[in-house]
Amino acid sequence: MPTPDLPVQTTHGDIDLSSRAFWAQSMEERDAAFAVLRRENPVPWSRPAESDLLPEDDNTRGFWSLTKHEDIRMASRHPEIFSSAGGITMEDFTPEMTEIAQSFIAMDAPRHTQLRGITMEAFKPKNMRRLEGWIRGHARDLVSEMASLGEGDFVKLVSIELPGRIFGSFFGLPPGEIHAKTIDAAQRLLSWPDPDVCGDQTGLELFAGSVLDLHETAAYLVPLRRDNPGDDLMTWLVQAEFEGEKMKDEEIAAFFVLLAVAANDTTRHASAQAIHAFSKYPEQRALLLEDVPGRVEGAVEEVLRWVYPLLHMRRTATRDITVRGSEIKAGDKVVLWYCSGNRDEEVFKDPFTFDILRSPNPHITFGGGGPHFCLGAALARTMLKALLTEVYTRIPDIRAPEPDFLVANFINGIKSLPATWTPERP
Repeated sequence: MPTPDLPVQTTHGDIDLSSRAFWAQSMEERDAAFAVLRRENPVPWSRPAESDLLPEDDNTRGFWSLTKHEDIRMASRHPEIFSSAGGITMEDFTPEMTEIAQSFIAMDAPRHTQLRGITMEAFKPKNMRRLEGWIRGHARDLVSEMASLGEGDFVKLVSIELPGRIFGSFFGLPPGEIHAKTIDAAQRLLSWPDPDVCGDQTGLELFAGSVLDLHETAAYLVPLRRDNPGDDLMTWLVQAEFEGEKMKDEEIAAFFVLLAVAANDTTRHASAQAIHAFSKYPEQRALLLEDVPGRVEGAVEEVLRWVYPLLHMRRTATRDITVRGSEIKAGDKVVLWYCSGNRDEEVFKDPFTFDILRSPNPHITFGGGGPHFCLGAALARTMLKALLTEVYTRIPDIRAPEPDFLVANFINGIKSLPATWTPERP
């Protein structure tokens, strides 16, 4: 399949990664702009991001951008130079909000090593096999519920429901109000740049309210699971130890926020983006349908590269360093654009082509390696594999060509995705 013409004719001086208007553009327009940056100015400087997460007088820090695959991997693997402490988004939060919302992904060693070690104990293989069973069961049940309808909003029917049910099983959320409130908070938390989602709230009010709702759930679950252990991730976290140390209640709550977003928001948008991609490129859907069991894993990897559900992570330079001629100073913010790295022409042949047979596929959707590589990468792959297998073996002609995209600079999301398919007969 030929590489499509890119729609942007510009130079790097016209590209403003800090503006809300840039992130309101289509994915194709943004991809084309990053292609210009990779070619003309791969480590550009940007003014402070347009944001209401901090008072205007406090929002004074611009940022550097790493747009090349190689540079993103380098920064990811050298936390002693590119620190995660202080925040992981290009927009700043208050230190207090960073601590309660971003958990140990906004920390460096040794504390990051200790907390990640504790959570790795909770994520041991025996527990992960149990979670994988839940994922496959929920995917099967959910497609069974919607297959006979013939039409509907895929986001509401599946993309919100599947990770919500899986997350509920993960943490043993009681059904009813607590479950609904928790899932809603998790799926609102990263939508602060989108005015439609915020409504009459500011972005900070939306974000802070979601974080507080999730902390309330954690405050309810932690003592409950400590006194009455269950077969769920919250119990495993409460019980987990690393080098004789357990997580404190407030640390469990912050990690609960982190997992709530990772398990709900990012996987929600990845699943919707996958269905849209196969609708937009029917020849790739046909390739998948020829051999779903044999090609679904390759399809999952290409979906992850193509839709890059997480647009970026941010680091802070600990010392002066020069990258491709750009002189980054100690204390400067440095944004790692995964969306750009996954289109790098020096790494991927025909990077603007969606190709489920692509091999090799060294995408950096889960990060560029190093100590902050995504803990949930295997589970995200399992969820997408289970969902794509169920959808394309049971309602293979599903079409969803007209999404309503989320306006955001952190998550590459879809708010609604009207879909049609031939109903499955009872």
